[in-house]
Amino acid sequence: MSEKSTQETWRATAERKQAEQVSKIPSEWLIPKEIMPPSNADFVQDFPYASGFFTQRELSITDSTASDVVTRISTGEWTALEVTKAICKRAAVAHQLICCVTEVYFQQAFARAEELDEYFRREGKTVGPLHGLPVSLKDQFNLEGVDSTIGYVGWVGRRPEEESTLVKLLRNAGAVFYVKTNVPTTLMTGETVNNLFGRTLNPRNRKLTTGGSSGGESALVTFRGSFIGVGTDIGGSIRHPASYTGLYALRPSHGRVSYQQVTNTFLGQEAVRSCAGPMCRSPEDIRLFMKSLAAQEAWEYDPQIIPLPWRTEAESLPAKLCFGFGMGDGYVTPSPPLRRAMDITRERLLAAGHSVIDFVPYETKEAAEIIWKMWLADGAEEIRRDSGLTGEPLPPSVESNYGRSNTSIKPLSVFETWQNQHRRTILAQRFLERWQKTAEHTGTGRPIDGLITPSTAVPAIRHDTRPPWNYSVLSPLLDLTTGVFPVTKVDLEKDVIPKEWKPVSDRDREMMEFYERPENYENALVGLALIGRRLEEEKVVAMLQVIKSVFETYTE
Repeated sequence: MSEKSTQETWRATAERKQAEQVSKIPSEWLIPKEIMPPSNADFVQDFPYASGFFTQRELSITDSTASDVVTRISTGEWTALEVTKAICKRAAVAHQLICCVTEVYFQQAFARAEELDEYFRREGKTVGPLHGLPVSLKDQFNLEGVDSTIGYVGWVGRRPEEESTLVKLLRNAGAVFYVKTNVPTTLMTGETVNNLFGRTLNPRNRKLTTGGSSGGESALVTFRGSFIGVGTDIGGSIRHPASYTGLYALRPSHGRVSYQQVTNTFLGQEAVRSCAGPMCRSPEDIRLFMKSLAAQEAWEYDPQIIPLPWRTEAESLPAKLCFGFGMGDGYVTPSPPLRRAMDITRERLLAAGHSVIDFVPYETKEAAEIIWKMWLADGAEEIRRDSGLTGEPLPPSVESNYGRSNTSIKPLSVFETWQNQHRRTILAQRFLERWQKTAEHTGTGRPIDGLITPSTAVPAIRHDTRPPWNYSVLSPLLDLTTGVFPVTKVDLEKDVIPKEWKPVSDRDREMMEFYERPENYENALVGLALIGRRLEEEKVVAMLQVIKSVFETYTE
């Protein structure tokens, strides 16, 4: 087949898939031309309120948290069907403005919601803690009757034989599935763009990304087209998008949330594990998600799940907490918006009576070296194979890392792989020892309760750009439970680079040159990461609740 005909084939497949997608959106939910924002309108976050396209009740429902929704459905104030229709409408509008959806599952969602409402009327109770709650899924989660393409045109029509175990567990708890969300081709880059569905945009500034690879989820949740979505994370793919879009989120340790029967990249690569977790609007919603899964004893269905119930005793925190503060990693410093977010958080925690000590995660630089060798251990053979099915080009950031144009990639030998993994083991030991020694400085008699640090060095990035550094490799490499919380937004006056700033490394200089000026990130939201120890999901969620309360009580 000629290069031209191959190109026409993958383009035709993508066009057909997109047409199928649009056909599943009810015509009354298509935005009329007279109120459609022009293509050069960057800020569309306010469209649901300013356009008149939504009723007040639809706005009230879709602006609620997941916890509030399940409460109102359980009391009969709202029905599952009206909640589902409202969120589906907002998701449909979101997709038309910011391209965040892959699979539209509206009709199945309506049928499921009607079944749940009938059960509630008949039995006078709910089927579970998520009764009637619409939940969005990152594209790689397998759902009956729809594709899981993870951005590959060549995977269109490849329907999974079995649903993801997590999908089954959430459905058992009462969830309603209505959309799957966009991802970058391969899942392995920080911007959500592919040849099949297109580029996901940030609703606060459509010149910016919502991150990757869970960027479709973050876009949909921040636009309020989802109450809670499920993302995955092997190198920042929950934490970066959540930080970019003002969300709460959790990357749990491996073994707390099922990853069984999930379409994925790097099949069989188990040196560093991708983990599934919630992306939502409050810490209470994270708790709802995690507790609902733990109650079903998922270890009876998934051998990778640790037999660990939700430990309410671990949610009981001391009155005074001590947080480590990592202002960068000693190799690259945060850009002004992230530094300011750190300062704001420090001030408010201190005002609330908590304490803070410096704890810079110097291990990040070595962690980056180790994790990249793990990701490239096969010499990019898998990614090159799957992208070669149709001859479609890889997104530039993926091509430069994994594509055939990168001739420097060589597969590791078995011995080299073992040595690299052993290096990780030693790094984990050193990090834990340093964490434990903080007990000598916290004043509480305990080591730091958690580590607050930027998830990224810059806010939401511009399209087709790639920051020269990634803070987020330490958590997946060492399997550390990590949450994300929102702090502030970019300020055009406050977030300029100080004249007295000096780089601590050449990479630091590159990073600040990449940042350049706050106008490149106008209206972008800024979040931070809260890192705990391995398998500390209950404690991390409880600390996120403390931080949320502190921010509500102590304002700027």
